[in-house]
Amino acid sequence: MRVWDVFALMGLVLITAACGATTPPTPLPATSAPATAVMPAVISATIAPVHPTATQVVTPQTAQPLTLTLWVPESFAPGAERGGDILGARLSAFEADHPGVKIDYALKAPYGKGGITDWLIQLRELMPERLPDAAIVDSRDLDALAKLGLLQPLQRALPSGAYWELLPPAQSIARQGGVWSNQPLALDLEHLVYDTRRINSPPVSWQDVLTTTTSFAFAADDSDTFLLHYLHDGGSLNPREHPALDSSVMQNILEYYQRARANGNLSEATVGMQSAREVMPLFVAGQAPLAQVWARDFLIERARLPNAAAAAIPTRDGQPAAVVSGWTYVILTSDPARQRVAADYLMWLSEPAFLAKWTRAAQWIPASSSAFTQAMTPAAYVDTLRVLMEHAIIAPSFDAQRPYADAWRQAAQAVLNGQLTPADAAYRALTGILQ
Repeated sequence: MRVWDVFALMGLVLITAACGATTPPTPLPATSAPATAVMPAVISATIAPVHPTATQVVTPQTAQPLTLTLWVPESFAPGAERGGDILGARLSAFEADHPGVKIDYALKAPYGKGGITDWLIQLRELMPERLPDAAIVDSRDLDALAKLGLLQPLQRALPSGAYWELLPPAQSIARQGGVWSNQPLALDLEHLVYDTRRINSPPVSWQDVLTTTTSFAFAADDSDTFLLHYLHDGGSLNPREHPALDSSVMQNILEYYQRARANGNLSEATVGMQSAREVMPLFVAGQAPLAQVWARDFLIERARLPNAAAAAIPTRDGQPAAVVSGWTYVILTSDPARQRVAADYLMWLSEPAFLAKWTRAAQWIPASSSAFTQAMTPAAYVDTLRVLMEHAIIAPSFDAQRPYADAWRQAAQAVLNGQLTPADAAYRALTGILQ
């Protein structure tokens, strides 16, 4: 064969191969909207926009069976102790309605080394092809995932009604960086719980606490406890934004801790506690008539506490406040077909009637307004939660909190142990953060 004939044949092969190449999918456009940390809007009992039913989101039939991998903490798995049977039945119904589709739940630790976010970060760097299609993560980990470009926008995947159905704090969580990047399923926050047999009216301010000698159990070595007062009083997590104010806010909180201990208010059993998760057993055992606890811990235990009631945590100015975080569903796959299946399953999970039934059994606060109305009882507790949601401060990311957490804890322990004055401890804390 002549040389020119060989070249012509090779060119024909290359042209044919190019015509058969696959065009990559067009990225989903992102919308922008300002994210709000504090939610002052009043929550109505119902929301007007209609939330679509799961059957309105149609998954196209695929030629090959499709297995969708979903990473979740144990509390959000079909085998969970609370609500797992209800979720399992929902999963079976979804798979029956979607022939050829299977949802593979993979259990991961919620936090820390080997936790969901830690694994996602490592796989993104080393083996991105092993990433799951979707996951349920703590809202405080969203920033870390967004920085890696893992979060897939939902505005094209879900109808707008799914967003407007969310409670206001959940809407703020869902708008990650101004983009609808996740869909919260459950919320959590800390609040006061008190024994109505021993407390007629719960304290609303620090001064109310200090005018009595009533024992108050709160985790004094917990950065979350400090965070509520710090953000409520105007503190910033940008150390150079207004350092003089930040130092003053820290000093006020440390003086409150110091006075509460000296006055006998701060329960000695909780001085060294590093999480409000540890506080609830003290209240259950009757060792403190006042306690600062997580809402979910209270929901789990309240059947055994007929004389317990909830209220806002006492603040410096007596105004209600709560730092709200949530567990939220994120789609991670960039494959359009797998995205559609992941979004379809999300709609089945967030359908209000199911979400109400599931979260009620699992003892979570549902993120959906309609589900909240259906699931939460009694009326007095619902009213307390509504007030706290109306004054919600969205929990900052773990990354944003990290420089402050150790500094606050060291300052609080130094003051409570009599090693430093509140002013000195606040100064050292801010100096350490600024370095």
